[in-house]
Amino acid sequence: MDVALVSMPFGNILTPSIGLSLLKAALDGRGVSSRIEYFTFMFAKMAGSSFYLDIADDREPSIHELGGEWVFSRALFDALPSAGPDDDEVYIQTILRERTGWNTQSGVNPVPEAQIRRMVRARKIVDTFLEKCLERIVELDPTIVGFTSIFQQHVASLALAKRIKRKLPGTFIVFGGANAEGVMGAETLRQFTFVDATVSGEGDIVFPELVERVLTAKPLDDLQGVRTQESVASDFEQERFSHARSIDAMDGLPYPDYSDFFDQFRRSGFGRTWQPRIYFETSRGCWWGAKQHCTFCGLNGASMAYRSKSAVRAIEELVFLSEKYHTKDVHVVDNILDIRYFKTVLPELARRRLGIELFYETKANLKKDQLKLMRDAGVLEIQPGIESFSDTVLDLMRKGVSALQNIQLLKWCRELGLTPYWNVLWGFPGEPEEEYAEMARIVPHLTHLQPPGGIAGIRLDRFSPNFFDAQEMGFVDVAPLPAYRHVYPLTDEALMNLAYHFTFRYGDGRDVNRYIRPLLGELRRWMSTSDAGLFMIDAGENLAIWDLRPGGELPVSVLSGLERTLYLDCDAIRGLKTLTRDLETNAATSRAASKVAVALETLVARGLMLEHGGRYLSLAVRLGDYEPSRAVVNRFFSVAKRLGEPVAGGVRVPLERLNGSDGYRVAAERLPSKGSPSYPRSRSRRLSTSQFSVDGRDGLFVEFRSRGN
Repeated sequence: MDVALVSMPFGNILTPSIGLSLLKAALDGRGVSSRIEYFTFMFAKMAGSSFYLDIADDREPSIHELGGEWVFSRALFDALPSAGPDDDEVYIQTILRERTGWNTQSGVNPVPEAQIRRMVRARKIVDTFLEKCLERIVELDPTIVGFTSIFQQHVASLALAKRIKRKLPGTFIVFGGANAEGVMGAETLRQFTFVDATVSGEGDIVFPELVERVLTAKPLDDLQGVRTQESVASDFEQERFSHARSIDAMDGLPYPDYSDFFDQFRRSGFGRTWQPRIYFETSRGCWWGAKQHCTFCGLNGASMAYRSKSAVRAIEELVFLSEKYHTKDVHVVDNILDIRYFKTVLPELARRRLGIELFYETKANLKKDQLKLMRDAGVLEIQPGIESFSDTVLDLMRKGVSALQNIQLLKWCRELGLTPYWNVLWGFPGEPEEEYAEMARIVPHLTHLQPPGGIAGIRLDRFSPNFFDAQEMGFVDVAPLPAYRHVYPLTDEALMNLAYHFTFRYGDGRDVNRYIRPLLGELRRWMSTSDAGLFMIDAGENLAIWDLRPGGELPVSVLSGLERTLYLDCDAIRGLKTLTRDLETNAATSRAASKVAVALETLVARGLMLEHGGRYLSLAVRLGDYEPSRAVVNRFFSVAKRLGEPVAGGVRVPLERLNGSDGYRVAAERLPSKGSPSYPRSRSRRLSTSQFSVDGRDGLFVEFRSRGN
């Protein structure tokens, strides 16, 4: 074997490494024999798959605690000076229980004691695991061993590399990946002399050249982005840490070779529980970041320049990979979707109806027709980078979107059946405290939409503007996360160079924990809510809106005339001037134009619409493509029974009980209870527009048995 490419814990066990798979394909094209070893499977089986996934997915503990790195730290530093015999207890107490690595403590709970015990047990099997890995490498007897190191893979990779060099001293060991970029790779070489070289940046061009030179005993000195034990001292003297040349023509990349992953996944036995997904790449860099780098983003350290594959190449590769590896679940690793694909790739995928389900990262300012096209093309999961519901805070982040655009996207995703994965971030220097009070007021109106997947204060990541321009941005005392000191018993300088994540203090001394608490409470309630609904049914002259959100005052409203027109017009964000102008051009509604502001104010007061800066957005989701969850459907029928009167086939809600009249301006949960025996039993677990009708004389009728159901 010429080259063994290695993925160590805590790399993902449900997806192959696209970086190693591209390198394997490139080496194969040059006639160089290689194999990818996913030692991740072995450790997941030994330590427990649920424990493994908790750490690999940064669930518990999070990246702030470097739990995966700590598990392997003693195996790496057994022959080096340690921080002392009590250091493990200090780590467990201060880092895992007290969570001192978080800049804002609000909402941060101690790591569960059961997980701490699992981490301690996992440490005890590390040596056995590493010996098994070493046996496999000895069996392969490679000339070169290449480690990919991203997230929490660095210490485990170093621990195995150390044993390989001791057992097979002639083996050439090279590190690549995010943890080897720039000064991090240089410090890795300086501290760990058993590593022969690191590659900073994209390895597609330089790594195959490095391999051929090592195999033919040629020097590596002139390879851009390659750092060696011989050259690293000079790099530190000059304080210049170059990156490898990035690939310009994305169509020139080979298809990634995932065969080793799927072979090992099948043999791991995990296939009885999980179906793996594959990674797919259509672009590199970030076209938005090239214009305006988001302040907290530490991605693209080597190159922000945006490059994408042609439509033909992207589609052909996607089809090939899906068919070869028999999967329809594809995660696109791009930092951002190429907007040109809305005219090329996405229409073609929609036309072909391949049944492939895609994940993409996007901006949040997408239009509704763009989201429809994405859905039709199979892009059912997106990460839109929402982060906040404050225009001021979003401006501080340099996001290039507004709060209403973020909410608009969440509403349309709910309507169209897309799943948006997003987080809330806070703690940006200069953010006004009152913005968080306003967000706390807004959040209860949004509980019918997809909640955030994570809520956290910001940290500083290397390569982000917040890190490089820390003082100018308002950060002081920037230092590696406290967990690094318990993982690496090294000097402060070495830790500063090895770290990717950093802690800090605010230059103005602000107390983020104090003003964030009200918003955190509302966000947690949102995240724990499963039966909230706010949906509308347009019945021609009347628009029925059912409000099943916690604390909603009006369970059902029926809008007609001007209110109905305005509400439908504000499905997308509209300004007051635009709404008024549109109405004035319509002869049928010209008399109502002067009442626009009053009507909008009423809808906002009911919580059915949001207003910000003279712009308005309706919040109800249109029933149709949107199918409420079973919990929402059950809640709906419960409310309908309490609010209405039994009639043949369903429930009728009298006119006097709509829109808060006749004493019904109360929460749905507090409505008078009805005797259940007199109501028709609902067999439906779905809702459709055909079940609803609104009559100007009789009120709102709900049929309990949905047609075709």
